[in-house]
Amino acid sequence: MIVEARNIKKIYKNNRGLHEADFTIRKGRIVALAGGNGAGKSTLIRLLTKQEKPTSGEFIWHQDGLVRYMPDDVDFPSTLTAEEVLGLLASLKKVDRSLQDEILKQVGLYEVKKQKVSSFSKGMRQRLNLAQSLIGGNGLIIMDEPTNGLDPYWISRLKEIMMEERNRGATVLFSTHMLAFAEQLADDVLILHEGRIIAAGEVEQLLVESRCHHLEELWLQKIEL
Repeated sequence: MIVEARNIKKIYKNNRGLHEADFTIRKGRIVALAGGNGAGKSTLIRLLTKQEKPTSGEFIWHQDGLVRYMPDDVDFPSTLTAEEVLGLLASLKKVDRSLQDEILKQVGLYEVKKQKVSSFSKGMRQRLNLAQSLIGGNGLIIMDEPTNGLDPYWISRLKEIMMEERNRGATVLFSTHMLAFAEQLADDVLILHEGRIIAAGEVEQLLVESRCHHLEELWLQKIEL
């Protein structure tokens, strides 16, 4: 187990946010944090990455170490090259820079590693965002809407990279509004709606127990109750 959430709440002035959350994230799993806009996914990620503190409740961490984070968007310094960005982040994270070229090859940026980020397309910047999240150990990787800006080929490669990370021993938590994508990739899922977790557990088990064929059907079933 990586972390337990016990009665986590984060309420904003408009009464939106996360109203109540109890869950566990198990080690060596790919976990989807799924739901529509305003469901509470980004709030929960900000809490897990300690960008914000919960209004009440607590996280109990069972594994120390580096948490790698891929935000939904990064404004990289435009004067730096892709190579320089990764080198700087490797230094800040105090990790070995020797795998830098391998990571750039993984995300298809090796051939342009000496180009300035200002020349990159949105998809290339998102792949650089993915690359920086791959720097580090085999702990927890948190990815906020990692498919943003990626074309179908790179969405497919993203899935492969996430599965490779799991196979190396990492735990991957990612948020998405695409339930079909979550179903294809995740071992476990937390489905949020209006700030509450409405379903949680192993994807296959949830579908069997709910007699649903797909997560989209399960989501509709839950929000209509």
